[in-house]
Amino acid sequence: PGAIVRLIQYNEDPTKTDLFVVTHVHIDHFNDISSIIESSREVLHDKDYNYYKKGTLITTSDSLTLISDYHLSMIENIIKFNAGDKYIYNNTEIIGTKVKHSQTEGFGIRFNLKNYSLAFTSDTMVFDDFSEQFSGVNILILNLLRPDSISCRRHLSTDEVIPYLNNINPNLDALIVTHFGSYMDGPRSTKNLVPSQVKKIQDNTNITNVIGAEDGLKIKINQLLK
Repeated sequence: PGAIVRLIQYNEDPTKTDLFVVTHVHIDHFNDISSIIESSREVLHDKDYNYYKKGTLITTSDSLTLISDYHLSMIENIIKFNAGDKYIYNNTEIIGTKVKHSQTEGFGIRFNLKNYSLAFTSDTMVFDDFSEQFSGVNILILNLLRPDSISCRRHLSTDEVIPYLNNINPNLDALIVTHFGSYMDGPRSTKNLVPSQVKKIQDNTNITNVIGAEDGLKIKINQLLK
């Protein structure tokens, strides 16, 4: 929640948005999709109130029952997506990755571009083939809810995920950790534990470039690639 506010705060232009992804319908991942869709265009409709269609929405089937027809009518392409599905978008292969998170539909997402591959785990716990689906990925964005061994059902903690990070072959060029919970840098932690978890991952994996995300973080992809 607050996506539009943050875009404006960090001087990002929402009208440059052409691709919309909803990985699952939990409120912290789904709440602002309608406002992002509407703000992505400079002009909503013509003089006869025919809405201009723009962009591609990749999403779960159940989200389509929750997004208004008003906002769906603004989208040019609506792609129902699941783990294992593939879609070509502007010469980029997009693959749905497997998650184990809740009873709602969900997926992570991998972008295979010409010169590199980037993936986002979404919310998930670890499972047997977690590592294999990120084979060949250069940059992984990992939702790391809790520090050390403080587990949370169907989410990731640092100690749980480290062995699986070590099983990704070849080694990642960079890992970006994000989606921190209250035990990591909130009211249930005595201090911001993100730096210590970044160091812990660096010390216990072969990933030398580990970045703890923060609001407003901007990254040049080519500087992360080896």
